[in-house]
Amino acid sequence: MFLSELTAEQKRALLVLARQVIAADERLAFQELERLEALYHEADLPPETPDAPDVVADLNYMFPSARARAVVVLELLMVALADASVDRRELRAVRAIAEAMEVSEADWEAMRDWAGRYAALVAEARAFGQA
Repeated sequence: MFLSELTAEQKRALLVLARQVIAADERLAFQELERLEALYHEADLPPETPDAPDVVADLNYMFPSARARAVVVLELLMVALADASVDRRELRAVRAIAEAMEVSEADWEAMRDWAGRYAALVAEARAFGQA
């Protein structure tokens, strides 16, 4: 959704974080893979190879602005909500990333609320014409 606001390096870091969120519940859902593929496509980056980095060092250095941090948290929440099942482990993983980036509690709550509403609207839109 908002990846155009990030640099190429920030996009790569976001994708590493997205893979970490997906792995948090030790279960791989098809919808999560679809969301991850969509992120790669939107980022205009090829999929990772097995030897690709799987850790992002200093999140505050990588995402120095409040806007970049908001983009990351919102995108990660959408990954966590991709399978229409909110797993606490995935949500905790996103929350830990938000905390590491010093996202305030009020901003976290607002982003989580927005992501939930957006995910519901996406599900509703997909249902049109499915009757």
